[in-house]
Amino acid sequence: MITYSTNQNTSEVIRHLATGRLNDVNPSPLRILLETDAPYMVPANITPQSLGLKSGQKLALSHSGMIPWTAEFVANVAGEGWDTERVLAVARENAKAVYGI
Repeated sequence: MITYSTNQNTSEVIRHLATGRLNDVNPSPLRILLETDAPYMVPANITPQSLGLKSGQKLALSHSGMIPWTAEFVANVAGEGWDTERVLAVARENAKAVYGI
């Protein structure tokens, strides 16, 4: 959902979390888990062309293999010092902590 422009303030929350501060007083690490809303909502930053489809072809159903596009969106919003690989690594560590794996 964070890739959709209809989500208000999502980018601002990501920027706050990525800079290590949720507000001016309390530090906060990037606590984010990445998922897709499979099978219905393909991340908005995926186009038919980015998947190698011809113009006009329907996008595939959403699946966990599309998480890198969500991470790319987060990295672009988070700003300096963040790239897709770093977001994926942080989200992976967060998932391990949350699920105890």
